[in-house]
Amino acid sequence: MSIEIELFGQFASSRKRLQTWEIKQPVLIRDVMEKLGLKDEEIGLISVNGVLSEPDELVGPGSRLCFFPPMSGG
Repeated sequence: MSIEIELFGQFASSRKRLQTWEIKQPVLIRDVMEKLGLKDEEIGLISVNGVLSEPDELVGPGSRLCFFPPMSGG
């Protein structure tokens, strides 16, 4: 099984925006962040299958994991 990872904003400027990783069991979101070179302070939102998530949660096979940078607007 696999997870689909999507990076938004500046995260996608130096990395592949859409990635598929093969996993056999759930993994910590934090471990995915580490392999992608993302730091906690760089991240605005994380979602798993459209649900707001935290770095210390597990993501399982068949999931869609998205990382968003902090957003601002006016």
